[in-house]
Order: sequence, then C-alpha cells, then structure tokens
Amino acid sequence: MKKIVLFGDSLFNGFTNHQNTTIVTDLFKAALPNTNIDNISKSGATTVEGLDYIHQIDPGADLVVIEYGTNDSSTGWGLSLENYQYNLLSMINQIGKKRVIVVGPSFPDPNNVEINQFYPADHLNAFNQVAKTCAELNNAPFVDLIASFKKQKDISLLYQADGQHLTARGNAFLVNSIVPSIKKKLNLK
Repeated sequence: MKKIVLFGDSLFNGFTNHQNTTIVTDLFKAALPNTNIDNISKSGATTVEGLDYIHQIDPGADLVVIEYGTNDSSTGWGLSLENYQYNLLSMINQIGKKRVIVVGPSFPDPNNVEINQFYPADHLNAFNQVAKTCAELNNAPFVDLIASFKKQKDISLLYQADGQHLTARGNAFLVNSIVPSIKKKLNLK
C-alpha cells in the first residue's frame, strides 16, 4: 500500500468554522482507496513553519504533496518571493524530488474584496510561477490551483465567507484537482 503525506496549510486541513477538519483527508482517502493518507498540515503555516516540522514526514512515504504558498504570498503577513523560493526548494531537496508533487498557491474568491486586498493578482501570480519553476527544476509534477479555480463558474460557491477557505464543494474541487497528478505519479488506477 502506497503512503501519501499531505504537507501544507489550512487548505489541506479543511479549515471550516474556525477549526481544522478531516474533510480533505477523507476526500483523498475516498478518491485513492488502497493508499495510506497521512495529513500533517498546519493551519496558518508558511514554508518557514513547514521547514520547522519537515522532520515529521515519514521517511518511508512514497509521495509527499507539498501545498504551500497561499500564506507565503499574502502581502499582509507573508514572505518575500525570494524566501518562498528558497524555502520551497529546500523542502523539495530534503524530501527528495522523486517523491514530491508541488501544489501552487490557492486562488482567493475573486468576489471577496476584503481577502483580495492581501492577494493582488500580479503578486499571487509571481508566487505561483515560483512554485511552478521549483517543480519544473526538479522534474516534479505541479498542480496550478489558480488556473483550475479560475475556470469555475459560480466560483464564490467554492468559498466560505472569508473568501479563502473552502466549502464542501470547494474542498471536493481541490482534491479532484490534485488526485490525477497523484495517480499518475504513483501509477495508480
């Protein structure tokens, strides 16, 4: 049985009603039967915190899905583009490039003015490009959440009132956006 580690922030924690839930973990388990899913994500984390607890990743895991960048890219509390790149490359190197998938930053609800003040489009796109480049430099799959979410009709239905965390529908879309890359990487049906 393949072991998959989910390593990210509140997006992977299915953050709902101001608390972490197992919804995202459960959706991955349902979509990837006969795999062992271990979610060690931390809400509010940036790549700085991720590096602080990277040692918690099971060294025997077959695949680690790295999902950082949303908090890193916030103009209100995030990191510089250079620090994000350095940290993300450090994560990939420590985990091992042959067993990672890189998920880019999340796309906030475009109809939520309050959250979008912290995620100007050009700034968010620059962080997304860094994540994509880090993945490409290491021949790792890249999941572009911004591109996936932008294609959705009635996009606000995917988000909670805060415009950043996802509804049940949004969490299902998130997982369905990532599962094909996992299946391909692990040769799962």
